[in-house]
Amino acid sequence: MSFVTLNQCPPGVFRTEVGTYGFKSEYATKVSDGYKCDAYCLESGEYFQGGVEGTEARGELLVEPVNFLDELDKLRMQHKHLAADLDETKAAHDRTRDRLREAEAAKRDSDNQRRFFESRATEAERRLEQAQGVAMELRGRLLEIRDNRMVRRGDLVPPQGLPDPYDDGIPF
Repeated sequence: MSFVTLNQCPPGVFRTEVGTYGFKSEYATKVSDGYKCDAYCLESGEYFQGGVEGTEARGELLVEPVNFLDELDKLRMQHKHLAADLDETKAAHDRTRDRLREAEAAKRDSDNQRRFFESRATEAERRLEQAQGVAMELRGRLLEIRDNRMVRRGDLVPPQGLPDPYDDGIPF
């Protein structure tokens, strides 16, 4: 609402420019220079003078009529907006929490995969070292054979598919 003079204010609750609440009744009191409306301070119940002297100055004070039902409706609307904002914020928080859970699960999966591949790499390195050791051993044996011109029976492989030179074909 807008501000009006105290004399024009309808009976009921009003608010002054400085924020003081008062109540104007529908009655008036006869004074020497006319009538003045009966108005009271809501906090103390004292007669409302408004910090001025004289009936005329008091009647010209600017006040704002207050309709508490309208104020309650405004507060309810604000509450609905705040509740909607809160619901939206809660939903955003829930979505963020779900994304965090998914990220944590993905991290666990990637850690498990990393451990798996690290163990496979370690196993491959161990097998490579074994193969290198066997290759070095075989190379050493070949060098030994070349140097000594010795052939061990276990090193020889019988030829496959060749005729036996000691077999003349006559059975005894």
